[in-house]
Amino acid sequence: MLPADLRQALDAAVARDTVVLASDFDGTLAPFVHDAMTARPVPGSIELLRSAARCPGVSAALVSGRDVDTLATLSGVPGESDAGPNLTLIGSHGAQSSSAQLLSRLAGGMGEGGLDEAARVRLAELDVALQEVQRRHPQSRIERKPAAVVLHTRGLREDVAEAALADAATLAERDGVHSLAGKSVLELSVVDTSKGSALRALADLVDAQAVIYFGDDVTDERAFEVLPAEQGHVTIKVGDGPTAAAHRVPGIDAVVEAIAHFVAARQNR
Repeated sequence: MLPADLRQALDAAVARDTVVLASDFDGTLAPFVHDAMTARPVPGSIELLRSAARCPGVSAALVSGRDVDTLATLSGVPGESDAGPNLTLIGSHGAQSSSAQLLSRLAGGMGEGGLDEAARVRLAELDVALQEVQRRHPQSRIERKPAAVVLHTRGLREDVAEAALADAATLAERDGVHSLAGKSVLELSVVDTSKGSALRALADLVDAQAVIYFGDDVTDERAFEVLPAEQGHVTIKVGDGPTAAAHRVPGIDAVVEAIAHFVAARQNR
């Protein structure tokens, strides 16, 4: 059963003419797994996002630190003719989008032409430096994105993980490098973006009166912080831990229940 305050907030958003309904992927719609490339959304969750996107006045988004191509592969969103034009992928913590219109608006993002030459050089040098970190901490793993390199430590002993992440964090002292720490992960990017700025850009693009956003990680806090409840936005933290979100649910099942509640109420509006 959803908390009463969350149900009321969702019902208030249902009454708005234009709404963005967005969710983080890993830990919010897809359970965490040791091999990140085996992550899959729980049954029914993506279908609910598609249903939301078909509702008049609703734009849906799937948001992730993963790059857009990987997010597309794992979520199964692209290639579905019935997904509707209002279901958008936002990847690389707001640096990428499957929507060309949104991509052109992303502050600090890659833009339609990708990285400029200086950023490409910074990224190549950063990749080499992170490989050196990984050699010093061979149990850690590197992921490469179009504008970032990432060190993963999920599944490692706590002291081993902390040492690897601390070593990688020193690379953030380089000019033009931006770091973003998450759960057992450190991303080092050559563009300065956030999930919050991307969601605000999407809201502006579709003239949304409210944004509903579900997220579980510290990287989602930057979205919660720029979507205040007093402006009609609904922010939901998934799981434990301090948060700027106005609401909280215990896990993925509750996220699915909340999205289903919104979709049903919107369809009956």
